[in-house]
Amino acid sequence: MLCLIAVGARGMRDLQRLAPIRMTADLWALAAALLLAVVQLTLSSVLTLRQLGGDWVLSARDEPREVKGLSGRFVRAHRNLLEIFPQFLAALFLVHVAGRAGSLSAIGAWVFVVARVLYVPAYAFAPAGVRPICWIIAQVGIFLIVADLFV
Repeated sequence: MLCLIAVGARGMRDLQRLAPIRMTADLWALAAALLLAVVQLTLSSVLTLRQLGGDWVLSARDEPREVKGLSGRFVRAHRNLLEIFPQFLAALFLVHVAGRAGSLSAIGAWVFVVARVLYVPAYAFAPAGVRPICWIIAQVGIFLIVADLFV
């Protein structure tokens, strides 16, 4: 989208003729991470609606309320994804703009996605200590992506 704005529709067609845009493994992982975010948002929204009721959900929410219990864990897992997602996106952006996307960024991106998928049930159901391990593995995935800049 930014390319389209910067060069216009005609310029974008010319740009694609010079360097065709293709989906790499790490960009497919980004698409999977976006799908995960949508699924988590939907789950969090439904659970919040069920626990706090439609009146509060539709209100201006001047009085903050927290979702509790298992529902709260799913909501917090989604919030945590939103906190780490910009790092993931920035890492992918850097390696692609630098023209350095390779095997490490592909592996790192999928490590991130798998760890984040596992993070959700780990947050909701797993014993203490499992959730932070999933978080650390996702962070390692981001480091692997950035490592492609240096190898």
